[in-house]
Amino acid sequence: MAYLRILVGVVISAACVAALLSQIDLQLTWAALTHAQPGWLLLALAILVASMLAKAYRWGLLYYPTAGLRLSHLAAALFVGYMVSSLVPMRLGELVRAYLIGKTEPVGLSESVGTIVVEKVLDVVTILGFLAVLGALVPLPELAVPGPALAALGLGGLAALIGLAGLPREWTLHLLARLQLYLPGSRRWNLVKTIGPLLEALAVLRHRRLLPALVFWSVLTWTLSAVINYVVMLALDVPAPFAAAVFLMVVSNLGMLVPSAPGYVGVFHYLAVVALAAFAVDVSHATGYALVLHALVYGTFIAGGLLCMWRGGYRLADLWPGRRRAPAPEPLAITPRDRSLSV
Repeated sequence: MAYLRILVGVVISAACVAALLSQIDLQLTWAALTHAQPGWLLLALAILVASMLAKAYRWGLLYYPTAGLRLSHLAAALFVGYMVSSLVPMRLGELVRAYLIGKTEPVGLSESVGTIVVEKVLDVVTILGFLAVLGALVPLPELAVPGPALAALGLGGLAALIGLAGLPREWTLHLLARLQLYLPGSRRWNLVKTIGPLLEALAVLRHRRLLPALVFWSVLTWTLSAVINYVVMLALDVPAPFAAAVFLMVVSNLGMLVPSAPGYVGVFHYLAVVALAAFAVDVSHATGYALVLHALVYGTFIAGGLLCMWRGGYRLADLWPGRRRAPAPEPLAITPRDRSLSV
């Protein structure tokens, strides 16, 4: 099943690349690339790093009531995870960062996976909120208006998480233990040990005092993402307003739910062209913009991930839990005193 999804993702990415190549004027696209202004790109890079730090800080809040997690450790795991997702299919980087943070902070793998699940639902709800506000302020194409199904996906997911967070933990674990006796194959996965830490992560939604902070950092994170899009537009003289940058942020991130090749090659570029076409940006100019934006974002993820691996002393084998052979015990040296005692 995993190989089929990878194959489907590669096919979709290839189809997006082919569709773009059939529409663009390569000379106009090259002209857009060569006229990029480095100053704006450096500013976009600085904002991207700031947005990653904001994401890392919000991730730390999701471990509540566990506190005191170092921002440097959270940011390092986040960068390495994003690097892996940029190079490996099926978003395995999310599991990598959940594993890595447990090597530097006192948190478990299942608990970390639970925080990432909560994080993703918060992201979807926040993005849909941006789209709803944008649709209320700016006239957008019919396709841009959030449909009932899309809104239900985000709000329904949040409601489901809040509902799970409100369930009594002991009662839920007892129910899972009972189900485990009857569901085929469930004993191998041990539902109690797997879902128990996830319920602990969801419990963060019970703390009303924490919700304003989660909302603030979620809105800040995605506002910075839209600002990055707009600054790169300024770097390439893309004739589009800030609303186009917000719309691009929404479309590109919701479009990541579609299977694709690693780094969303092809799919990211096609979605960027479609989003900018809603604001009358020609396809050749939009393609050049998408190439620069993709290189800036994913290049930063890869470079930042490699830097964090180097500073943390990690090797590729350290990015995933595995069985390591225990070192053989050294032979005990027998001293003259030991010989005298043995006699």
